[in-house]
Amino acid sequence: MPPFQRIHLVRHGETVGAETGYAGDPALTRIGEQQSALTADHLTTLGVSSVYVSPLLRARQTAAPMASLLGTTPMTLPEMAEISLGDYPGDQIVGRERPKIDFEAWGGDSGHDFNMRVISGFQMMIESIRRETHQSIALITHGGTINVILDYVAGIQFDGEMRHLLANCSVSTLEIGASSGSLTTVNVVTHLPSELITPPGEQSLSTPLSR
Repeated sequence: MPPFQRIHLVRHGETVGAETGYAGDPALTRIGEQQSALTADHLTTLGVSSVYVSPLLRARQTAAPMASLLGTTPMTLPEMAEISLGDYPGDQIVGRERPKIDFEAWGGDSGHDFNMRVISGFQMMIESIRRETHQSIALITHGGTINVILDYVAGIQFDGEMRHLLANCSVSTLEIGASSGSLTTVNVVTHLPSELITPPGEQSLSTPLSR
């Protein structure tokens, strides 16, 4: 493997109904499709040559432009799917407020089970890419999933907090060495024009968030 590999964690593009709720597996909006195309171009400039994706529709649609540019089929990782929300009443939530990463009370996934599932899938992905020659890899997934991965790499014990409020098609980057990993950037949206940044007002972060 190269001396280090970069994993670019990409949240999916804007989805239909995002302003009123979180439940289900919606398709991308027209804006989400534009975000995805621009993000694919950006990832190409970063040297991405391999793509992994959540099995959910919004992630697969976001990954499609990148896969087309590379002429490859993304590798689907079931463990990278978003947490199941059950019957969570998302349409009653205003703005970006939401509970901790735990929806067991609404018949969805418990935060503990979701955390363990994502970490297990992430560890398997790391083992796989360490056998590859790709230096830059993209994982197209979800806000909750990325939050778990970022906290895990930072050594923060899972407590259900949504520490990182991520824009659609934002890119958060990890550097993975032979035996360790570190965060380099979180929620980068500089590849998107201001009118395509959703939710509005998101800013790129030059350094990762922490407690």
